[in-house]
Amino acid sequence: MPRRGENIFKRKDGRWEARYIHHYENGKAKYRYIYGASYMEVKAKRLAEQALPENNIIPHNKQTATFETLAGVWLADVKVTVKESTYTRYYRIVQVYLFPHLRQQPLSKIDAAFLRGLPEKLLGEGGIGGTPLSPKSVSDILCVLKSIFQYGRKYEYPCPESNLLRYPQKKSKSIKILTEENRMKLEQLLLDSEDTTSLGILFTMFTGVRIGELCGLRWEDIDFHSFTVHVCRTVERIADLNPKAEAKTKVVVSEPKTKNSFRIIPLPEFLAGYLSVRKRDPQCYLLTGNKKHTEPHQFYIRYQNYLRRHGIENHSFHALRHTFATRCVEMGFDTKSLSEILGHANINTTLSVYVHPSIQQKKTQMERLTPSHVRP
Repeated sequence: MPRRGENIFKRKDGRWEARYIHHYENGKAKYRYIYGASYMEVKAKRLAEQALPENNIIPHNKQTATFETLAGVWLADVKVTVKESTYTRYYRIVQVYLFPHLRQQPLSKIDAAFLRGLPEKLLGEGGIGGTPLSPKSVSDILCVLKSIFQYGRKYEYPCPESNLLRYPQKKSKSIKILTEENRMKLEQLLLDSEDTTSLGILFTMFTGVRIGELCGLRWEDIDFHSFTVHVCRTVERIADLNPKAEAKTKVVVSEPKTKNSFRIIPLPEFLAGYLSVRKRDPQCYLLTGNKKHTEPHQFYIRYQNYLRRHGIENHSFHALRHTFATRCVEMGFDTKSLSEILGHANINTTLSVYVHPSIQQKKTQMERLTPSHVRP
């Protein structure tokens, strides 16, 4: 259903109508109209129209521009500089979370008091249907808003200073890692199996790749001479903004999330041997054995079914990555090497998020503390 102020409504003849600002004349907005059989159809058609280069206009009078105008210009400009999945995330944040609070607000009227209260509004009722949002979600929304304001100030729109935004305190999320018992049991089961699900789980346990990166791996990415794997693509499901699309989402194969995610990971010798006897045509994907990829959600279901079938405690797939990182630290990996293997931009992420010393590791370290007069 349309939101208030969205400029989409149902006509008396049964059709849906959407409008958007096409240009300005003498400081007044001139609209263009879109028609369709459903709300979602006209909304998607309008997005496609606004994305066309000839429609990416800058209003003549920036001093009277609304947030909707600036956000539309920003989206059109940023679309050519980011991945498709990133753009769809930005678009959803603007449409679903920012427009309900800011759509028709003149930029010159957005003051410090409003911005101070916005995080609390989003936390309390910023979700779909007025549901609360998590501090992490609110921080992501405010990051997009900050980018829009910075863009606006760069091009001389009357935007508030982005440093007026206050981010909510995020609670650290604890992710369980596999116990030593479960890890060893799972490893043995995987080594004795021949299916591609086992191959994918084992591969992640000894390389720490993300599930999207795992789904994107082909046999051509593995170098059996140097015992390395080249991580160069990822698979993900994103919103489909094509107005002619039958489904709301689609699966895309694209480059990894950041430049640091492009990386070469050395393979343990045993894993290279395990893979060499199972390799297929270079163009085939590891997880399917053919030239058609699987998507992360489908493989996650296969992973959960595997754990359930073998009586192993349920863990998120990302827990395998955490377990890998924690084991590496416990075995003495230097942090810089581990950070590059995991595809992180800096070692702080590696240490603060992915490393979980076990209680036994802590005990071992504590036993090193003895009075100076006591000799071992």
